Amino acid sequence: MRNVARLPESDRRELFRNTADKMGLNDAIVEKDFWVCFTLDYLFHRCPWKETITFKGGTSLSKAFNLISRFSEDIDLILDWRVLGYGKDEP
Repeated sequence: MRNVARLPESDRRELFRNTADKMGLNDAIVEKDFWVCFTLDYLFHRCPWKETITFKGGTSLSKAFNLISRFSEDIDLILDWRVLGYGKDEP
């Protein structure tokens, strides 16, 4: 995934366009889906706060559990505020 992110923009666009053509989708949808997956990969594998983030909502049902088939433009996350120095009942 990081290799794709590091490609020159023109190469990424071509990759997304080719993938979209094969899947019968719009290339913008393929690109958005890539960046959602890229962000989730970072948050839950490399982020220093990965143990304090919870992924929820419809996109989690699709991406993490493969329970539904859909594309969502947003990701729903919960962060444990204590990592930012807040108490349990703040802010």
